[in-house]
Amino acid sequence: MQSVIESATQNLDTQKEDIIFSNLSLRLATDIIGDAAFGVNFGLSKAQSICESMNNVNNVEHSSTSNDEVSNFINQHIYSTTQLKMDLSGSFSIIIGLIAPILQEPFRQILKRIPGTMDWKMECTNRNLTGRLDEIVNKRMEDKNRRTSKNFLSLILNARESKSVSENVFSFDYISAVTYEHLLAGSATTSFTLSSVVYLVAGHINVERKLLQEIDEFGTHDRIPNAKDLNQSFPYLDQVIKEAMRIYTVSPLVARETSNEVDIGGYLLPKGTWVWLALGVLAKDSRNFAEPEKFKPERFDPKCEEMKRRHPYAFIPFGIGPRACIGQKFSLQEIKLTLIHLYRKYVFHHSLSMEKPIELEYGLVLNFKHGVQLRVIKRA
Repeated sequence: MQSVIESATQNLDTQKEDIIFSNLSLRLATDIIGDAAFGVNFGLSKAQSICESMNNVNNVEHSSTSNDEVSNFINQHIYSTTQLKMDLSGSFSIIIGLIAPILQEPFRQILKRIPGTMDWKMECTNRNLTGRLDEIVNKRMEDKNRRTSKNFLSLILNARESKSVSENVFSFDYISAVTYEHLLAGSATTSFTLSSVVYLVAGHINVERKLLQEIDEFGTHDRIPNAKDLNQSFPYLDQVIKEAMRIYTVSPLVARETSNEVDIGGYLLPKGTWVWLALGVLAKDSRNFAEPEKFKPERFDPKCEEMKRRHPYAFIPFGIGPRACIGQKFSLQEIKLTLIHLYRKYVFHHSLSMEKPIELEYGLVLNFKHGVQLRVIKRA
């Protein structure tokens, strides 16, 4: 993780134009999860022109002739995440699923066979992606010498061959599915949160000043924070990240199915009922967050009265309970370490060409419609 972040944050100020920071953060997050999940170096965030266009992402269904296998794979991955929308421009079967979950799969099975529909495009993309992942898993299964690094895929394959774990538990299909889940969940969400933090800090000079002071006081640039440092030595950075996740909740909706009959607020829900929890709405509730539209990291200070009286479930960006995000700690460490590296070297200003207010695209994962465009300024 460390080497990838260092590479991605080099020479950002040499660009002659503003950068699309959300592109940089997505490349970085994908590289990190690629290394952690697959042990594969995609090389997307190496020192290069981060302003490079990603227009080919929108034409991913025609990209099978590309000679660049890694670029093709990543473009399809990005496309698969950005097209999971909850409006009429997205998958119609997903819209049906929001209204009548029992009908979503039958509709998807029909629509994915009709060329031109979003369900068909997503089916083509997912088929290509899973094919690429199957190749990676197959090669790693055959070549045991490449399982030396501590990445998720190597660990699960080694466990599969141990006597304590049955091959039936870690089947080929299961391993491929879980590996792709890590890639999907560990890139777009982390990228969006990184972009949210930098965008918000760039518009609040007092927050930026306090954040820079905390990072500078930790030590010189060659002092790299370890896991304990990230948890204990950057309390204001932690508050800034939490407040950014409150303002822009990356997963605005979470769905659950009742396993038993349950009474919620006087409503009796039978077993098998789909319950949608609007995490983004919870995070804007003025009963728990005074002036909810304002960016105020101090509201997450443990000594703050608002924090003390707040309901413990008012802010749950990673979900809660046994189905909560398993990558929470990894993601937060990645975000903190990246921000420390960035703000040790640079500060950021909003680009004059960026729309105000910034436009959002609502899907299963929240996204910035036109990206986050920033001017990079090297610190003295």
